[in-house]
Amino acid sequence: MHMSRARFRWAAVLAGMAMIAPAVPARADGPAGAYLLTVVPRSGPATTRTLWCDPDGGTHGAASQACDQLEAAGGEIGLVPARPDPCTLEHAPVTLIANGVWHGSARHFTRTYANRCLAVRATGGILFGE
Repeated sequence: MHMSRARFRWAAVLAGMAMIAPAVPARADGPAGAYLLTVVPRSGPATTRTLWCDPDGGTHGAASQACDQLEAAGGEIGLVPARPDPCTLEHAPVTLIANGVWHGSARHFTRTYANRCLAVRATGGILFGE
């Protein structure tokens, strides 16, 4: 049976979500948030990073700044203010996928942008950073 590239990517995202919960440090009240952040270009490999907040950590290179953005937006990536820096007009679509939990509530975000620069800027410049 042949698995399409899109199905394979979604399977990888779901498998990663299953692994994120045990990777979050234990606290009496648990972390404020835990996310699996994936960038899926139309061509080329997807990249995935983990992020957890309070305590800040994961494989995200700027966890504290990303958590600050999420805190200000109530854990909703779609509410993080866009960064107004300029981008080129190249057409190289990417899809951003975020699955996680914020203060016990599930959070999901999926959007496709014309290119990676626009995607990063639209989500505040840090969460799916360069």
